Amino acid sequence: MSVDLLIADETANENSGVEVPCTSTGLPRKDVFGPGTGSAYSESEHLVERCEQLLAANIQLRALHKEFEDDLVVAARVQRHLEPRPTVWGRVRVDTFSQPARTIGGDFGVVSPLDDQHLNLVLGDVSGHGISAALAASRIFSETSAHLQTGAPLGNMLSTLNRFAIQNFNTSSFFFTVAAARLDRSGRHMAFAGAGHPPCMVIKPGADPQLLEARSMILGALPNAVCHDPLIEVNLEPGDRILLYTDGITEVFDEQGEMLGVEGLRNFVRESSLLPFDEMLPAILEKIAAWRQGPFVDDVTLVLAEVLE
Repeated sequence: MSVDLLIADETANENSGVEVPCTSTGLPRKDVFGPGTGSAYSESEHLVERCEQLLAANIQLRALHKEFEDDLVVAARVQRHLEPRPTVWGRVRVDTFSQPARTIGGDFGVVSPLDDQHLNLVLGDVSGHGISAALAASRIFSETSAHLQTGAPLGNMLSTLNRFAIQNFNTSSFFFTVAAARLDRSGRHMAFAGAGHPPCMVIKPGADPQLLEARSMILGALPNAVCHDPLIEVNLEPGDRILLYTDGITEVFDEQGEMLGVEGLRNFVRESSLLPFDEMLPAILEKIAAWRQGPFVDDVTLVLAEVLE
């Protein structure tokens, strides 16, 4: 910032001054040497100092923001181990899709064999978004994976996860939902247990999917959230498909403000069920993208399995 100089004429009267252009102070020409001249310069110097302080603070904020963004990128890479992975196991093949609403999110999934005879498919959805949800999801994912390896019934797993969350998080604002399926190696039998999660869909080509509703409540909030009989058992046939998903896929809205909901997704699933297996998930996502207004505002995860011939 520049400041114009005022030059006094020694031969002139002591109360007069030579008019010099003064654009930086903002003072009228005739008042350059007036009584308020000193305070104007003082205010100008103070303004310069404040501008320099703000500039330094802005540089520091930019550096902190870049550091935060870099940390989020690393966190997103680490969190990818929470995403379910496609696989072919026994007479079952699995396709998956996962997309957080932000850089990191609160969904997690497990697609893993229990032993030589059983395959676990699990989805979880932690309340909230961003860093806090991602940290909680990581804890619950680890606990879920460890418990699945024991081979305990799925209902027992839900009870264990509920106790774990209440003991470790202990807040009424935190909860999560779970959908868990266990298929045998032939793919002909499935056990399902859900807690506060959207219904699992059992799909026969061209038909309305069968909905398997969660029998237990959301976990992490109430000690008795898991019901006394949480398990649903289903017999499957070759060509049958199973869809697990989080509510980020159903809680989207069109231009009229109508929510897709489970029934809307169910229609898209039925319309896509005659497609080859590897084309079905992309087709469902394309239908939702064409229907909804704007991007996903919640984390989205899907697991699609098919019983092979």
